[in-house]
Amino acid sequence: MPPQESDDAAQPDAVDVDYSKEDDDNNNNNNNTSSSRKQHEPSQPVKLERDPFFAFIPQVAIWLTALVGGELGHVKRGVMGFPRWSKNYASETVSFYRANPRILYDEIISGFTVAIMQVPESIAFSFVAGVPPLSGLHATFWMALITGLLGGKPGMISGAAGALAVVVTKITAEDGALPHLTPTERLNVLYMTMFACGWFQIVFAILRLAKLVRLIPETGMIGFMNGLAIIIFMAQLPAFQTCNVPGKEYFVDCTLEERQWLTFSNDAAELSLTLLQVVLCMAVMKFFPKIPKIGKIVPSSLVGLLLGAFVEHIIFRNVVGVETRTVAQTAQMSGSLPMFNWPSIPSGDGTALQVVFVYGVTLAAIGGVESVLTLQACNEITDTVPKISDSNQELFAQGLANLVSGLFSAMGGDAMIGQSTINIMNGARYRVSSTMSGIFMLLFVVALAPFINLLPIATLTGVLFMVVLSTFQWKTFIILRYGRLSDSLAIILVTVIAVFFNLAIAIGVGIVFSALIHAWDSGSHVVADISFPSNLKINGIRCHPVKYVHIRGSIFFGSARHFVNQFHVSEDPSTVIIDLQDALIQDHSAVAALQGITHRFAQANKQVLVVNLPIKSQGRLERTHGDYDALQKQVLTEGDVEHGQAPSATAPSATAPSAPSASNVVVTTGLAATTTTEEAATTTTTTTQDLGDGTTVEYHAHMVDPNPHSLENLDMLHVGDANEVEQELNQLAQQSKNVTIEKED
Repeated sequence: MPPQESDDAAQPDAVDVDYSKEDDDNNNNNNNTSSSRKQHEPSQPVKLERDPFFAFIPQVAIWLTALVGGELGHVKRGVMGFPRWSKNYASETVSFYRANPRILYDEIISGFTVAIMQVPESIAFSFVAGVPPLSGLHATFWMALITGLLGGKPGMISGAAGALAVVVTKITAEDGALPHLTPTERLNVLYMTMFACGWFQIVFAILRLAKLVRLIPETGMIGFMNGLAIIIFMAQLPAFQTCNVPGKEYFVDCTLEERQWLTFSNDAAELSLTLLQVVLCMAVMKFFPKIPKIGKIVPSSLVGLLLGAFVEHIIFRNVVGVETRTVAQTAQMSGSLPMFNWPSIPSGDGTALQVVFVYGVTLAAIGGVESVLTLQACNEITDTVPKISDSNQELFAQGLANLVSGLFSAMGGDAMIGQSTINIMNGARYRVSSTMSGIFMLLFVVALAPFINLLPIATLTGVLFMVVLSTFQWKTFIILRYGRLSDSLAIILVTVIAVFFNLAIAIGVGIVFSALIHAWDSGSHVVADISFPSNLKINGIRCHPVKYVHIRGSIFFGSARHFVNQFHVSEDPSTVIIDLQDALIQDHSAVAALQGITHRFAQANKQVLVVNLPIKSQGRLERTHGDYDALQKQVLTEGDVEHGQAPSATAPSATAPSAPSASNVVVTTGLAATTTTEEAATTTTTTTQDLGDGTTVEYHAHMVDPNPHSLENLDMLHVGDANEVEQELNQLAQQSKNVTIEKED
């Protein structure tokens, strides 16, 4: 049985169009009645004017003013409300932990554990970056403290990290971006770069750019992690070098030419013991966590360092009589509190300023990406609904921490996914754990500096080799063997660029490459259903023969050629109907393709009718079509659908096909039946079908459009306020002329 007509569709109000503002209910009712009459009368052509060419200038100015004003409003409310908020926050925090002392204890213990784990990694990443160990330790203190207090995810840990260290080394290295500067001058440039990096990340947060992370494909992230692992591995190779130049007290003081590789022919004992230290530390980190009870409490990296120091100073030096290089022999390390130091760069050095800007943006992007991804990983562990605001808040906190780090001679950092995961899996859910990890780190720096000087470099290398093994995505080989070729190429491309250039460029190339592959694939998914119905009447005029082309898919630069190839001017009949009900015109390539088709058919004295054109597609045509007057004329006289669509596509109750292939099918296009309220706009498309026994059934397909006052429609129609939305929708309704296509008996 055919579906029955709904009660709502039978009501006169369901097909009224009323966009006017009424002063009272009587005027509103009168207007509804007159509007209902207009729906059944031929609509008069109304020309929809384009905006003036330079109208975008004041619109952009208004947008920027609103953006700046909104952000200043946030700042003002934050500053004005900070005393009251901080007072309430402090009192509520004290009350909460007083009522839940066990939670406070667990948070402090978790922060202490994480701080112990961060000590060896911070020192190791300091050597990767080519900065003094104290710079990395202070960076971990500032990053953990500030992001712990202000970050977007309580319990997330930040500190000196490898993703930034592998980029920082290009600033501090003798053969890096600043070979003409002294080591001290290069460090000052680095600290100024971190200061700039902090500002860039704050700007990113203000502009709400954290949402752009969703553009990074999974293959890009796999290549990013693989490249990072390879870079960290390569940065550990100096552990197998030595420097015996007289007058050079520390290893870092030696130039690249003065450093010599350890070999079995000349330094067999030292090289063997160095390798033994690396293997011993890696074995401890691998197997110690498997020891019942104690293996879950004490960090394995700390056990590896303690064992390495014991073996070095008790066995190697006192029993074997051979020593390996320690932290004290590599760089100066003295425990002290962070001191403010404005980084001064050489005046008039354009290269240094360029490095500050370029590497500031690069570090901000890399740190932002890794921090947002870490936040998302933590949300998955805690089963928390992710929010873009949390990501932007974390980005702001990261920027502030890096800014402060640059002012206190620290190398900066970002979120650390390994420590964050461990902290949250330990049960930490509040800000105390991450904040206390920074405070404990500072206490360790001041109190444990003599012990840190005793650590063998080979042991730190073993710690980072385990980081390499956990960072590298071993599923890469499965994807390379069984995955799609384009995915394999994307992983290899991003990995290679990350190793030989930098991580930020690698991520950008991965996004572009994946986007091109997606465009190529999408371009091949445009489908054209072609039929040649006979005995059709268009606006009461019999047309034969007719080519009916129903396009399904997105028409854009990647599919425009395939779309054009569906039409042949010399072979097609004199009338061609293009049904775009299930298609979307996405860019100017699609507009140009449709324009070219209609132009070539017009030159051959053939007509092209475009029906069921979605409103967004019509908007793109009207704004960028080369022959605007011809387009307007075509829309007015040959039919256009803004909201209406074939019933079979949207209404469950409609069984008539979208193409005119059924008997006595009548398709009415245009805004013939529309109701607009302040909340929603409802479009009704009516289709009449002869059931074959003399009975005619009328179907109504309904589609509820977004609120015309919403930001989405404001953006879609490119107007400034709700009144202009109503005016433009009214013009679209008036200019649409119903086109009736029917099959003769």
